[in-house]
Formats: sequence, C-alpha cells, structure tokens
Amino acid sequence: MEARQLGENGGRKGVEGSDAEKENEEVLKKIIASHPLYEVLIESHINCLKVGLSGAGEFDATSAAWKKLVDSKSKATSSPNTSELDHFMEAYCMALSKLKEAIEEPTKETNAFIRATYLQLKELNELSDP
Repeated sequence: MEARQLGENGGRKGVEGSDAEKENEEVLKKIIASHPLYEVLIESHINCLKVGLSGAGEFDATSAAWKKLVDSKSKATSSPNTSELDHFMEAYCMALSKLKEAIEEPTKETNAFIRATYLQLKELNELSDP
C-alpha cells in the first residue's frame, strides 16, 4: 500500500506518512519513559541480565522494584480508568521478575554443583599429597 501511495503522489505522501509515523513513535517513547513503572521495568530488565554475572548479588533492585510496583499498583487501582499502558507495564515487570527467578534457579544449582565438585577435588588432592 505504501508503494502505491509513493507511485500515486510522486513520493510525497509516503515521506509525510513516514515522518508522522516517526513522530508518533517518539511521542509513544516519551509516554512510556515517563510512566511510573518505567524505572521498575528497567531495574527488572537489568536484574535479568545480571543473573549470570559474578557480581549479581551486588546489584539487586528486586525488592525496591517490587515495592515501587506495589505502591504504583495501589495508586492505579484506586483510579477506575487505568490505561492499557498501565496494564502492559505491570504485566511486563511481573514477567521479567518471573524470568529472573526462572534463570536464577538453574544458575544456583550449577554454582552449588561446581562448589561441591571443587571441594571434592581439593579433598582428593590433599589426600594424595603427603
């Protein structure tokens, strides 16, 4: 359809439509970035990325993120007109939190296995050395 618009209007309408589309995208980005749960969403995303890193324990915004989520949820539920964006942001934050938990469990099990294996190897090495 866009190609047909370009052909019919000598390319002008397609370019104008593209500019309007970009402008709408920028407005949407600003709305999302100014949403009260945006910071929680970013923190949750970072927590998911840091699960496998050695310093993951140093940065854990989960409790603070959930506190913000609960606070904003209680404010949002008092208003009868919650937007689709509110529902999306809340669901996305919860999904990221569940993903983090799902990623953490095998990582914890793997680390425990590696530690146990290392200790067994260390004990074997100490027994074999006089």
